[in-house]
Amino acid sequence: MERLAIIFLIFMTYAFGGWAMEVIISLLQRRKLVNRGFLVGPICPIYGVGALLLSLVVSSDESPLVIFCVAVVGSAVLEYSVSYIMEKLFRVRWWDYTDQPFNLNGRICAESVLAFGVIGVLILKIINPALLALYSSMPQFLMLLLAAVLAAWLIFDVALSLWLMLGIRVTVGTVQRDATDEIAARVHEVLTDKGKLNRRLVKAFPNQTPTKKTPRKKSKQ
Repeated sequence: MERLAIIFLIFMTYAFGGWAMEVIISLLQRRKLVNRGFLVGPICPIYGVGALLLSLVVSSDESPLVIFCVAVVGSAVLEYSVSYIMEKLFRVRWWDYTDQPFNLNGRICAESVLAFGVIGVLILKIINPALLALYSSMPQFLMLLLAAVLAAWLIFDVALSLWLMLGIRVTVGTVQRDATDEIAARVHEVLTDKGKLNRRLVKAFPNQTPTKKTPRKKSKQ
């Protein structure tokens, strides 16, 4: 139980760190704070999943070059897969690298996967040992309590976010890059009208570009 709690806390640390990195990048690029991420809370689970998978696949004793190469390939597969699955589930593309050089279908690009390669080396060589030492040194009761509280919060956050996005899925229709500005503006308006929680999603993903759905024919009375 203690080992599982430590692994979960490390996962949450990377998930929060990924969210923080996304917010900082958005701040530098757009000069304003944007609460990035699919979930309502300040976490991006894809970063936690990626860090844990890398830690399971590659030993920290490997050379930095091996770790870098595995991290590049692994991050490319993970990011592409998540982008594809999320688009199929919710009919919205959550990120788009089409304007970046050396991109693949706008889902991944050379700049991002190379950056994740460097981050992968830092994770295995520096960050993982520090996190293990930190959480292992905590009193067991406090560590288990923290893990339990974060797990309950994560479950609630996932359930809430899925509920919100399932409602948005019906609204936005199938995503394509050539969507008109008028449709994107209409989607933004609809999401904003749904309340404060959905306004958070609008601010997080201001560049959603869904296409118009074929209107249903009204049944004759």
